[in-house]
Amino acid sequence: VMKDYIPYLRGLIGHAPAQAVGLTALIVDEDGAILFEKRSDNGQYCLPGGSLNYEEKILDGLRREVKEETGVLLREIHLFAITSGEKTTLHYPNGDITNYVSLTFYCPIKKDDVHLVASDGESTSLFFALPKDFPPKKEWLNNTETILEKFERGDFGVTID
Repeated sequence: VMKDYIPYLRGLIGHAPAQAVGLTALIVDEDGAILFEKRSDNGQYCLPGGSLNYEEKILDGLRREVKEETGVLLREIHLFAITSGEKTTLHYPNGDITNYVSLTFYCPIKKDDVHLVASDGESTSLFFALPKDFPPKKEWLNNTETILEKFERGDFGVTID
């Protein structure tokens, strides 16, 4: 597995548009609270996740990204949604443009198993929130609303968009 694939790719193509596989974890505790992170690069709220490295297995990448960003060790993982298209394009503050084919996984957890620790510098805060306490939608990273609306509808069938 090639670690840090995206920085490697950016070294070759600069800020030009690129496509990558994104991995997102919809982490929900037994009370129905969802784990959010506030990104350090753009200040937006999102669900934990990141990019798959070259030749990395999907679930290995998901577990790695979530552990790096939150300290959470995922045990139960279910494919929830695959999203793509314009709404999954991110324009980063440094000028990078990346379109993601985003794989989102539903990951139920027990509160007792969670000890939040951000170790990679990619987030300024981590917290669980019930829907009534979610951050304002205008401050969410694109595609977050699509995933949370699907969850709130109780739609656990895998959707492809």
